[in-house]
Amino acid sequence: MPLSKGQILVHPHHGPAVVMSFEMHPRLQKECVVLEVQASHLMVWVPVDQMDRVGLRPVLDAAGLEALFRVLGAPADQEDVQWSRRFKDNTEKLATGDPLVIAAVVRNLMLRNAADGLSQAERDMLRQARRPLLTEISLALGISEDDAGVRLDSLWPPFRALA
Repeated sequence: MPLSKGQILVHPHHGPAVVMSFEMHPRLQKECVVLEVQASHLMVWVPVDQMDRVGLRPVLDAAGLEALFRVLGAPADQEDVQWSRRFKDNTEKLATGDPLVIAAVVRNLMLRNAADGLSQAERDMLRQARRPLLTEISLALGISEDDAGVRLDSLWPPFRALA
């Protein structure tokens, strides 16, 4: 993937980050891309030859955004009825950093919230899972995160329940 200074990439664990420079890491002696994470201003060095393994990716394009909205509008997945297993499964899915997987978790939690309600832990999970989706939608469409929240909430009546 060709990179340029000022480009925004999404790090699977840190979120959106701006490419600040390309430098030789002093200890690793490898060419690295130096990223500044937008939310925390953390500087992250990623070896250029490890970018795919780390999971760095560009912000979703129009096709990726369309796929994201399709996932959000799809029926819920079959989930484990036992709360602890379901929570563990969702935690593992969120850790992937994949926006389509995160969207499926958000959708499933929203549907369960509309039908039966959520435990406090699952409500917290839902709030945390929405954050990267809002950021991704915001960056992809060039709108504020508040406007991205309005767009997300308008997709489907159960989303309006969170507002």
